[in-house]
Amino acid sequence: MKVQPQPEPNTDPKIEKLAEEVAHWKDLAMRATAEMENVKKRAQIDIAKANRYATGGFAKDLLPVADSLEQAITFTQNEIAKEKSAGHPISPILENLLKGVEMTANNLTTALKKQQIEKMVSLGTVFDPNLHKVIQEVEDAAKPVGTIIQELQTGYTIGGDRVLREAMVIVTK
Repeated sequence: MKVQPQPEPNTDPKIEKLAEEVAHWKDLAMRATAEMENVKKRAQIDIAKANRYATGGFAKDLLPVADSLEQAITFTQNEIAKEKSAGHPISPILENLLKGVEMTANNLTTALKKQQIEKMVSLGTVFDPNLHKVIQEVEDAAKPVGTIIQELQTGYTIGGDRVLREAMVIVTK
């Protein structure tokens, strides 16, 4: 095997200085390129988050409407139950009102789900300060401390991982 002769190192100070400057600028260019790639990735993540949570403000404004529809359903169901227990015939107006309000509530729930906004399940779970707001504590020896026994206001999440509105709950102490 034949050994190639190594070129003699250039000892000209001007060339050495220029080689150092080239290495410096090459390093800066590589760092700038890497930084631009990082900025691009962060921007893509930010855009994805913005798209994912864009409806949050509008949806939060609609949650009281969902609450009102749920209250109307509960009230109408209670009125129908009162009529039944009293032995009176059920008013077709009440039955139709209940159907209409349930349909409206279902349409709203479907629209919210399309935007990844869903109700949280709180009853029977353990209190989590990230998801729930305690309104009252009640003594109950039959259940572990911090168990949610009543939900006063439904909580909602957006995107499956972000709280849109905390649930207002009553827990055991």
